[in-house]
Amino acid sequence: MTGLPSLPLFDGHDAGAYTLPEALVRARETHRKIHAQPYPAPPERPGVVIERLIQEVVDAVHNDTDLPDLTQVQAARVAEQTYQDALDITAGCEVIAADRIRSQLREHGLAVITDHLKPAHAETWNGFKTAWQTLKEHGDTEPRHLLSAPAKVRKASDTCDQLAERYARITAARTALTIFGFSCPDDPRGKYEQIRNYHELHPSRMAIGRPPWFGLSTRQFLGWHTEHGGQLWMPTPDEQKEQVWAEAEANPIKRAVGF
Repeated sequence: MTGLPSLPLFDGHDAGAYTLPEALVRARETHRKIHAQPYPAPPERPGVVIERLIQEVVDAVHNDTDLPDLTQVQAARVAEQTYQDALDITAGCEVIAADRIRSQLREHGLAVITDHLKPAHAETWNGFKTAWQTLKEHGDTEPRHLLSAPAKVRKASDTCDQLAERYARITAARTALTIFGFSCPDDPRGKYEQIRNYHELHPSRMAIGRPPWFGLSTRQFLGWHTEHGGQLWMPTPDEQKEQVWAEAEANPIKRAVGF
């Protein structure tokens, strides 16, 4: 879709991972309808009409028949201009419709986080932890080892896969909002973007190293945090900032340099 902003946000909505404000959904639907309008077929170009009429005039004189209607040239010029106007208007409509989506995102972005992504995130995270616990009680969490496991365990594994996919869509939606001003300058590395107790799990003295969940799949990432007490959350920029400064105040060195 030409000019459509924040496509990951709408992808997750379309997949049923979370809801979105009605005004934002309607703005997006308007853009989709405009984009779906068929373009008119290009008319015969005036130059082509002139070349054809030249042949027809010669044939008419040769055959002593009526001359062709020469007003076809002017009609072709009008049709060509009308066609170009239609293209320009359609392109302009797409731009305006996309701008309205951006405006809705700036206006409702915070509500998207608090009223839509947060509840979906909490439901997903809680459901994953419950399903993962079933796998832990069984004694294995890797899908390839669960093919002959009891139905309850296989169902829990499928649930983990589905919720991991949903979690990825939710976090992608949150990331898509950053370009509309919903980011946290106080947390440039995004430490607290997903993990509320990041410092507890990966202390600042180890910050130059990779955290233990680096490179894991979404399912493995969620499983790791389930087992290690990770507090996954969906913060607003202000909540993220508060967590950054809570770490700084608890760290004398960072507090001394005004971090």
